[in-house]
Amino acid sequence: MSSPVRPILSPSLSAKLAALANRPATNRELQDILAELAALPAHRIVQASREIARDAAIGWWQQEKRPGQLVPKHRARVFFQRIRDQLWPKSAHAPFPPDRELLAANADFAWLFLFHPSGYLREAALFHITTPPTSPFFLAALAWRLNDWVGPVRQAAKKCFKRVSASIAANVAADAAIYLLERRFIWGRWSDEVAILDPLFARDDVLSALALQLERRPTGGLSGCLRSALRYPGIDQHLPRLATTAVQPPIRAIAYQCLISRKASWPAGFDWVWLDKVYGLRRRIPKLDSRSSESNRPVADLIAEGIRDRSSFVRKIVADAMIVERSQIEDERALVSQLASDRHPAVRSRGEFLVRHPRSAQ
Repeated sequence: MSSPVRPILSPSLSAKLAALANRPATNRELQDILAELAALPAHRIVQASREIARDAAIGWWQQEKRPGQLVPKHRARVFFQRIRDQLWPKSAHAPFPPDRELLAANADFAWLFLFHPSGYLREAALFHITTPPTSPFFLAALAWRLNDWVGPVRQAAKKCFKRVSASIAANVAADAAIYLLERRFIWGRWSDEVAILDPLFARDDVLSALALQLERRPTGGLSGCLRSALRYPGIDQHLPRLATTAVQPPIRAIAYQCLISRKASWPAGFDWVWLDKVYGLRRRIPKLDSRSSESNRPVADLIAEGIRDRSSFVRKIVADAMIVERSQIEDERALVSQLASDRHPAVRSRGEFLVRHPRSAQ
């Protein structure tokens, strides 16, 4: 039996959102809600979007927000109902303004209505957003609307990004990029809409902030993020630093691989390969795109540095790159000797391969 999904929103935030079902929020209450939402991590956007719409009870079907009264058709019933209303009057409910009026009165409701169940309100919210998102979560929310199931909402999200992307802070974009860069071929509803993110993530200040995150973060799967970021040539200037000082070994390995091979490769979607055409068996495999990547350092120096890395995973990747780029190394004897005497068997086997197949025999 699967365990229940742990809620993303805190109990206090859920209570504040639930209060919106009974009365409109004041500007201070709305700002408190938006501040707590802004503190959420970007990678929680999908689950959080469902919880926000549920807890705030936003949507045209919520009856508690749209109190109504059934009017009987029979004249006698109307007569007796009027008498009952005069003898036992009901307490008057304050009219709840429609969501469009709330949005027109306070544009900050647009950030909350990005999670509205109605596509018309999501589209209207995107048109009301004229300021850049101040947190990775709300940037991810705008990107999530690029993947909306309603076409006009996706188009409105594209126009919204064009208005605000130039003003988005570099650290906000970099924090969101760690999650969003790998969504390109995972979120399935967007097509050309995803390209609107490229000018933002290709900015030099964003790539510098992203490289700093890739260098310092000790946990989290960041190798896919770096691999996806290689589509932007501006990341090349940060690869030498990532190769030597990044905390995570996969980051150092990818950086060394690009520097030694002078080539950067990144995911470009998926392709199908046939396993058995007779029985219609096929398998989906990742498809890569590549470009040339320049480096001022000699290949031999990069390999000599890489095979001294403290991680056997990095040393193995560098050894593989050395086998491919062997022709560019003038004197390989010291490098081959060091690989052949490595303490890890996977690295040592590659050194033994180089010993068994000297370059003169190629």
